Amino acid sequence: MSAQVPFLLVVDGTNERADQTFTNVLDTLTQQVVAVARTVGWLPNRLYIGDVSEEAVREAYSRADAVVIMGGEDVTPELYGRGVDYPESGNHLRVADERTTELVRESVANGKPVFGICRGLQLMNVALGGTLIQHLETADAHRKTGREEHEFVKHPVSLIEGSKLREILEQPEIDTESSHHQAVDALGQNLRIAAVAPDGTVEAIEHETAPVLAVQWHPESLGSDPGQLETLLRGLLEYLRAYNQSAIPAAEAPTAL
Repeated sequence: MSAQVPFLLVVDGTNERADQTFTNVLDTLTQQVVAVARTVGWLPNRLYIGDVSEEAVREAYSRADAVVIMGGEDVTPELYGRGVDYPESGNHLRVADERTTELVRESVANGKPVFGICRGLQLMNVALGGTLIQHLETADAHRKTGREEHEFVKHPVSLIEGSKLREILEQPEIDTESSHHQAVDALGQNLRIAAVAPDGTVEAIEHETAPVLAVQWHPESLGSDPGQLETLLRGLLEYLRAYNQSAIPAAEAPTAL
């Protein structure tokens, strides 16, 4: 546990992709999370979990007070009992996925806060025994294709009354930006739905007892409400304080890495 400014581990799958445009989009999103995290009182550490040694992963995780799991490729389908033959099946990062799901399970067991975004939500669900819809029938309502495939779709999301997410955002409905064709199917153990899209797609999940929650949309996209990501990362900080009342002081903005 860090004594002063809490450490935030920001997990990306890989930095070694053939699609440079996709890599650049993901890099921009992660940079936004890192920048906003600093402003609300975190000291972020970015980790390409599939590109480093297992020892490096363990060391980074052991130092972290909380974890953010970023978006990216489809989750490796074998991890939730499915095959790779599905519409728009793309690249899968098995090593990254196996390592990330293990961190989720360990965090749930130890009470370490975790926040997932897009693929991060899907990995969280799979880590706890859930499954995924491999290709949404209403995929066009959640992502663009062709020349616009790296852009976002805007749509509203309804937050479930009584959820921790609704308590954090203090609104019954918000506007979001999404880019995904997969979604939660069967919920993982002790997870509950925290938000849904107009077509019924699960847009957020949270753990019933552990400080773990995730959203399917991208609050870190440049077209999103700029206060939304800040509010969510402050909520993660409050999760941490609730679990470590005596260990975490009132946050001050840390110096940049």
